[in-house]
Amino acid sequence: MGLYHSTYVAYGFEVPATTDFEALDQVLADQPDGERLGRVQHTYLGDFEHLFLVTESTEIEANDFARITADDFTRYEIPVWNTVLHNMAVRLGHPMHPEPTWLVLHDHS
Repeated sequence: MGLYHSTYVAYGFEVPATTDFEALDQVLADQPDGERLGRVQHTYLGDFEHLFLVTESTEIEANDFARITADDFTRYEIPVWNTVLHNMAVRLGHPMHPEPTWLVLHDHS
């Protein structure tokens, strides 16, 4: 068994890692407005200890970096991303979730 290492900059929030993954896959597969509004995806860290719903996600390659600037917080897509993330969380039974934000996700599993 080898180790997997990745780092992402993403926009979204954490949901309980106890979320049913079959239900999650079904809900993520059913995004009729996904192409127009932005698709929600999921990612997890470690051995499923943390689960995140995200809309924008960019991998940071090894020995590289990414800048998060003030412009990232004023992107025109953010209101729509907030809506689709909230709708997805509600469909998964998590209507009370953290506010979406920019995240740096470092996975070492």
